[in-house]
Amino acid sequence: MEAKFTQGSIFKHVTTMTLASSIGLLSLFLVDLVDMYWLSLLGEVELAAAIGYAGSILFFTLSLALGLAIGCAAVVSHAIGAGSKAQTAQLVSHVFVGIIIITLPVMIAVYFCIETVLMWLGAKGRALELAAAYMRIIIPSMPILAVAMAASAVMRAMGNAKEAMYLTVLGGAVNAALDPVFIFGLGWGIEGAAVASVCARIAMLVYGVYRMAVTYDLFVFPHKVGFIEDIRHYAQTAIPAVLTNLSTPIGVAYLTAVMSQFGDSAVAGNAIIGKLQPLVFAGLFALSGAVGPIAGQNLGAQKYDRIQRTLWDSLAFIGLYCVIACAGLALLTPFIVSVFGVQGEAKVLIQVYCYGLSLVALFNGMTFVSNALFNNLKLAPWATGFNFAKATLFTMPFVSLGASWGGPVGAYWGLLVGSILIGILGIVVAYWKINALRPSAAPITGA
Repeated sequence: MEAKFTQGSIFKHVTTMTLASSIGLLSLFLVDLVDMYWLSLLGEVELAAAIGYAGSILFFTLSLALGLAIGCAAVVSHAIGAGSKAQTAQLVSHVFVGIIIITLPVMIAVYFCIETVLMWLGAKGRALELAAAYMRIIIPSMPILAVAMAASAVMRAMGNAKEAMYLTVLGGAVNAALDPVFIFGLGWGIEGAAVASVCARIAMLVYGVYRMAVTYDLFVFPHKVGFIEDIRHYAQTAIPAVLTNLSTPIGVAYLTAVMSQFGDSAVAGNAIIGKLQPLVFAGLFALSGAVGPIAGQNLGAQKYDRIQRTLWDSLAFIGLYCVIACAGLALLTPFIVSVFGVQGEAKVLIQVYCYGLSLVALFNGMTFVSNALFNNLKLAPWATGFNFAKATLFTMPFVSLGASWGGPVGAYWGLLVGSILIGILGIVVAYWKINALRPSAAPITGA
């Protein structure tokens, strides 16, 4: 199998992979925002708050699936870099089975704890009722999403970013088409939004499995001895990657709980920002998935100078992207406020974020890149440590102090300060660790 990323311009690979993945992610993130818009037309502030509370739990399940997919991309990219088609096919098959085995019991556990966790987050009354109804429909599709994301990760590891993009675009298109039908046409409200999301996940799964089995011929019958060995190898990367990704929902849930102290309007504003942020900064989310296969293939080919170049070119991409995205977000602020018809704390929070605090994305992007490099350079425990530090030490005290000083807006200022500190620290450590990979004592300067 061809290792595409071991030659040619790194910046071109970073840009091409990221932009292609961004299109797919944009479709999904846009649908999430459109979900919020459709539900806002129903005129209940509790609906937006319910999505905010439910989103904190769904982010946990999504992060688990993403962590499993990151681990899948890492081991598959290493196999591709080593040039073994047979090993890659066996690995993909065994990893997919392993993902199903992992996600099923987690899905069951989350399903039976829905209301308890929602109340921990501060949900109550009508918002609690709506959030629970939404969660009961969408949570059972968790294994479906995990396998679909793993299929997308394999496509990216092979360098087929467009194929991965088609998978996510398909999911977004199905969701967007069914949302108004289920929410308004059938009068299902928030439950309709959940059903549309489940249908989208099923469509993604069918497409992904078809491509793996038919187009790439990467499915083989699991072999008992090979399965145990491959899962052991996969777990070495996947477990730290999962832990890394599961730490992020901790910070998100804590922020939601803090916002709940200021009422449903603050929770609703935070929820809208939570849907808006990944849409506007989809390129940064896509970058974290693009960096891994590039670094992984070059590690397999022992081209250490190109790994360091990946770090620098990724930072250049982040800076350029954030300048454009933050400026565009500021210009669109009045439109955003008008579309969602928000008032009070929600309106103020959205305005402050769009007019300047969106700068937090720049430093989040740094963390995305450093963690992606750690996960794909067999340094996954470092990614886990940094992400847990970000979600706890660099989020909780800063958000709490900010909230006590300036309410919901102050909480976001605290979030920004913590992100700056951990983002810069992650890049410094990534540079140091990449230099240490090289067999010679001389540091890598990159070229």
